[in-house]
This record gives sequence, C-alpha cells and structure tokens, in this order.
Amino acid sequence: MSPIPPVKWLVNRRRFLQLSLFASTWGLSLACSDNQAQSLPQKVLVIGAGIAGLAAARELQGQGFQVTVLEGRDRIGGRIHTSRTLGFPVDLGASWIHGITDNPITTLAREGQIPILPTDFDNIILYNNQGNPISDRDFEVGYGVYEQIRDRAASLAEDSEQDLSIASALQQVLATQTLTPQQAQLIEWGLNSEFVTEFGADLESLSSWYVDEGKEFDGGDYLFPQGYDQIITGLANNLEIQLQQKVTEIRYSGSGVSVTTERETFSADAAIVTLPLGVLKSGSIKFSPELPANKQAAINRLNMGVLNKVILKFSKQFWPEDYQGLGYLHENGPDLSEFLNWQFYSQQPALIALMGGSFAREIEQLSEGEIRSRMLRVLRRSYGDRIPEPDSIIVTRWSQDPFAFGSYSHIAVGGDSGDRDILAEPIGDRLFFAGEATSRDYPATVHGAYLSGIREAKRLINH
Repeated sequence: MSPIPPVKWLVNRRRFLQLSLFASTWGLSLACSDNQAQSLPQKVLVIGAGIAGLAAARELQGQGFQVTVLEGRDRIGGRIHTSRTLGFPVDLGASWIHGITDNPITTLAREGQIPILPTDFDNIILYNNQGNPISDRDFEVGYGVYEQIRDRAASLAEDSEQDLSIASALQQVLATQTLTPQQAQLIEWGLNSEFVTEFGADLESLSSWYVDEGKEFDGGDYLFPQGYDQIITGLANNLEIQLQQKVTEIRYSGSGVSVTTERETFSADAAIVTLPLGVLKSGSIKFSPELPANKQAAINRLNMGVLNKVILKFSKQFWPEDYQGLGYLHENGPDLSEFLNWQFYSQQPALIALMGGSFAREIEQLSEGEIRSRMLRVLRRSYGDRIPEPDSIIVTRWSQDPFAFGSYSHIAVGGDSGDRDILAEPIGDRLFFAGEATSRDYPATVHGAYLSGIREAKRLINH
C-alpha cells in the first residue's frame, strides 16, 4: 500500500511569467571596473543567523569583507532548530533535504561528513477512523477516485480566467461526485498531507496557479538523524555572530546603513536583510526611510504558512516498526493525521506529528497536557488503551515565534511569483534582501534560503 503521491498542479500557461533568476543567483554579472572595486562596501551587516544569513556572511567574508551577523535569538539557525532535550536530536523546524541530486545542502552534508537518511513517503500504514488498517484494495479504489478529482480540479483551475483557490477548484469537482464515507475521508487525508501540511496553509488560501511554483532538485528527500543544526554549525564557523541582538530599526541612505537593536546601534557600508517574511509582515522592525511601496505591497501579498510538530517520546515502541509513517483518517473535521516514526531513523521510541495551516495554529492554543491527550486518543484507536503514557513532549508554536511568525512562505490566491522578485530587489547599493521568501526558484526550502544568501552576497560584491 502506498499513500497518495505528491500532486503536480497544472499551471503550464502561467510559466511564461516565471522568469529565471539564474544570473542573479549565481552572480553572473560584469566584472567591476577598478573604480567600482575601490568603492565596494567593506563593512557589511547581515541581519539574521539563519541559513540565508550564514551563507551570505561566509561568501562575503571569503571575499575579504568585514562581516558582522546580528541575531535576535539566543541561538543560531533560525527556522533550523535541533532540540536535544529528549536525550537525542530531533528537528523542530526544517527536517529534510528536498531533492538530494545537485542540492547545495547535500554538498554541505558530504563535506561535513554529516549522516543523512532517505525518507520513503510511500512506506506508510494508513488507518481508518475506527483505527483499523485500510486494505490495499480499499486504498487502490480510493486513490483512483482521488487522482481523478485532483486532475479534473487542476484542469479546471488552469482553464479559469482568474486565479482560484485550490479549495474552490476542488469543490466544483467534488459537487459532481458520489463518495463513500471512507473515500471522502481518504481524499481529505490526501489533500491535507499533500497541500496543507506541505505548504503550511489551508486549501482556501493556496493559489491554484502558483501552488507548484519554482523548480525542484531530482532525487529523494533525506533527513538528518543527528540534527540539521550540524549544517548550521559548519557554516557559522569563524564568523562574527552577535546573539540576542533583536533589531528594532534599520536606517539606510546613500552613505551607509545603521541598524539599531534593543541593546546598541551598528553602522556599516551595507546590510543584507534575511528576516523571515513573517517578521517583515508583522511590522515589528522599522525601516527608515520606509520600504518602497512596491516592496511593501509584495510583503503584504505573500503569505506565511505554519507547519508545527508535536514530538512524543515513549519508554518503548508500541507501533509497527517497519513503517516510516503512520496516517489516520478522521470522521469529524481536522485532527492529528500524520506521524513520522522517529524510531525508524534514530532507534529512539518517538513519534513526530506533523500539522499545517489553521489546524496547526489552533494546536498552538492548547496546553501540552491537552495536546498529549489528543495525540493519545488518536493512537489508542489503533493500539489500545494500554499503550504507555509518553515520557516527554515537545510542541512547536512557530506562528507565535517573534523571530519568525510562521514556518515558510506561499503564494495566496491572487498573488504572483513576481512578488518574490520584488522582495529580493535591493534598495540602491546599501540594502539587500535574502531568505526563502525571496527565492522564485526554490521557495519554502532550506536550499532556497541558502542559495538566496549566496545570491545577495554576489550581488553586493558585483553591484
């Protein structure tokens, strides 16, 4: 039995809008003249010690620039955050290398001799709403219906004269279908897994024209059994990074940049801003002068999704050991439906629940005790009331994190990939912008953030 595969939404006639940023990304620009070289900024501030900021700082430092990284948190990594409080590593933010072939994160892992393991998303056991495994036959029938509905909705959205939400396109198709209760639940589970959890956004928010924006690297998805922060540690080596420097204001002019934190003020010739989209949308940092109107409009149009995790550590494993994932159908509304079997990767008895969109935000409002009870209620449907209580629990609350206000960006209905280009545009030769939200080619990915940092460092060097 295999789960519903990733959906490729049909937006081919909109592809002509997606102009490549290849030259910008890889810095293929004309060499500076001698006079230009002499006027290059020598002192640069990088705002944010996530992977985009660290990539930019390393690139600039390697070219002889004096670089200081300002980070508001008491740690580096940003939305890459490995916790070891359970006695073993588990990633609370980014987890995977998406597409291992020619991916720059793969290169960093190999150079650092960091172990990675493949994830087979087909290796999952799916349970019905009574807690019993779904038969291969029932799954095959349900998947055939799902595939038909998916393709019809994608075609309908493609032919529409205006952008539709994925929910709207699907509703028009579903209105013509007669489904069994289990088929309806399986379709809902598949949509949740492939869209809501994947993008951290509800179907009502996601643009059907741009849901598959960008490019992908070939190869499978790999995770870090000993923690993604190993990549971050390697990048940060020998960089000047100042922690707990929460930025409150960024002033810029033709003569330089001044960055004020809650503790002090820093001056430099230029700055690379790698703040998450959620922080830019929050207005918690003042720009002086204000950002250009088109850039602020792009920030307003782009949306920040939320993917949260709940990690439960048990004294022993009681779930099937051979599956990498567990899936659950539900009868009444959204619930915990997707679990990663961490025992499979680390030999540690832990389950990681994944949830996205408004349901992820709702979970954030519950106490750890309430979340624990909710998870156990789902698990006991399949494994009985005698399963042990968990030893420990970790709950992520990314939408409440003041240094992120979400997990990663997506394009909402009515938006456009061009907004990412606008967000990436520098202001003069003093203020530059990086981060996954600025990547048209690889948005919402670690490698997209990393490449954006390299892109802006090269842009600054060649400006």
